Amino acid sequence: MSAMHPRHVTAFPRNAWYAVAASREVGRAPLARRALGTPVVLYRTSTGDVAVLEDRCVHRPVPLSLGKVEGDQIVSGYSGFVYGPDGVVVSVPTQEHVPVGARVKAFPARESAGQVWVWLGEPARAGLQRVPAAPWLEDPAWATFGDQWETKAAASLLQDNFSDITHVANVDPLITPPALQQSPPPLDVQVTETQVTFSRDYAPAPVPAWQAEMMGVPTDSTHPQREEGRFVSPGLWVDRWDATVSGHGEADGVKTLVFTHAITPVDDTTTRHAWRVSRNFADSERATGTLEPIFRGYYTRVQEILETMQQVVDRDGPHHGVNVQADAAMLQVRKIMRRLAAEESSA
Repeated sequence: MSAMHPRHVTAFPRNAWYAVAASREVGRAPLARRALGTPVVLYRTSTGDVAVLEDRCVHRPVPLSLGKVEGDQIVSGYSGFVYGPDGVVVSVPTQEHVPVGARVKAFPARESAGQVWVWLGEPARAGLQRVPAAPWLEDPAWATFGDQWETKAAASLLQDNFSDITHVANVDPLITPPALQQSPPPLDVQVTETQVTFSRDYAPAPVPAWQAEMMGVPTDSTHPQREEGRFVSPGLWVDRWDATVSGHGEADGVKTLVFTHAITPVDDTTTRHAWRVSRNFADSERATGTLEPIFRGYYTRVQEILETMQQVVDRDGPHHGVNVQADAAMLQVRKIMRRLAAEESSA
């Protein structure tokens, strides 16, 4: 029987769905990933289903991802042990009988919104929780672009960052809605057992010049705007910005930007971050070509800042910090995360 010793990931529950790879990355060749301190290998069976196994041969400490896929099975490139998609060893090249109990862990996997979501906790509980939904990412009515990378910072730092966008004006004035440059209105925070939703309604204000051009309105025109954010699950965060246009003919309507963040802790100080920017206006390759470098530059700067934060924590240790009104959603997210981790630990 194989035994895993994953590097501990602070405060992130294993009984949750995490986006471990983009669907397009997973094919017939083994793909190595690490999530919540656990090495996994992903591959597609002959039917196109995704199999996810512990990435370590039971015979010797060699990653299965260095082997090959044959039919529905994966073969260790060192020992020649053959594993089924359920992790069970089905063949050993040096003897007729397979050792009793020879297997690696197999993890439940689902595909949704262009990602492969993996359940790294108790397999029996995977069916009790739906994979986080992001239907706009697959809806042709929405234009979407984005990227994914590893940020050398704890996933909790990314959650803190998503829960408060008032810092955007300091990080990147180019993408900042002018409404954010004023004192923000009160934050309305709604909390359930597992989710946090917050929103603000802003008085009519202009939108950034690039957005006004794409919406087909004058740059000095003003529009009511609304900010929404939602902590969907430990592995998914969604932000939304609405601008309601009226009095401009064909340009009228609610113009929306949705920012989707799938985050997966690799270990305590590294996070896989798949980000997407979706919009329901200006559906053209030209508009995407204009927007993509703007938001890529912003998220790159955020990545650099978060990595600097992690360096400070690694060097000088954590500290409580001073919280303000804008941190109301963040504090609720932290509370849910602590409870989920504590429940799992006690179980």
